Amino acid sequence: MRTERERQEITLQEVSEAVNIKKKYLEAIEKDAYEAIPGTVFVKGFIRNYGNFLGLNGPALVKTYKASVEVRTPRPEVRTVVPVKKTKIMTKDIRNKQGKWPEILIIAGVVIFFLLILWLMV
Repeated sequence: MRTERERQEITLQEVSEAVNIKKKYLEAIEKDAYEAIPGTVFVKGFIRNYGNFLGLNGPALVKTYKASVEVRTPRPEVRTVVPVKKTKIMTKDIRNKQGKWPEILIIAGVVIFFLLILWLMV
């Protein structure tokens, strides 16, 4: 795109004003430094608009960009899943450590609630 822009004797500033894309993003596109542009969606849109402005086939340029990105994108390593041994939590052990306090507190709360109701009724 840079060679086409220079052939048409258009400056980056003029392109920037015409397509409403920051000059630094246009420079990044010309240098294939797409990391400077936030997000692949923006990269594709900028390439399409910039190409169309220059009279090039914007969608074809986007396809070329996608193909080059796929080549550069590392593939994730595939690993087999190893089953993890499950350990059982003994609820009786936890209950023994807590003692009988939870049950006692619940019963006491219910009794106090009923006594409060009776007191309010009287």
